[in-house]
Amino acid sequence: PPAGKAQQGLKERYRLGSLLGRGGFGSVFSATRLSDGAPVAIKRVPRNRVRHWGELPDGTSAPLKIMLLAKVSTGFPGVVQLLEWVEFPNDIVMVLEHL
Repeated sequence: PPAGKAQQGLKERYRLGSLLGRGGFGSVFSATRLSDGAPVAIKRVPRNRVRHWGELPDGTSAPLKIMLLAKVSTGFPGVVQLLEWVEFPNDIVMVLEHL
């Protein structure tokens, strides 16, 4: 998935929908990708909730969850695909396929 630094605002690429769920590590919203109308899910996790970080093959520092999703989100049926992620000063935002 594209690396974690925002080059273009998420609001320019996605239309945020309703809250799907909230848990101890973040909130998940339905959304629509504006380029093709595809449904996606957007998960926002406060940075202070991210306990484990690692390094992606390109040298980018990333939360462990993103590292694991990047490894298994293509080629494994039943695993939600990580489409992109963006790192903000206070949050990590993941754009995931919405089934």
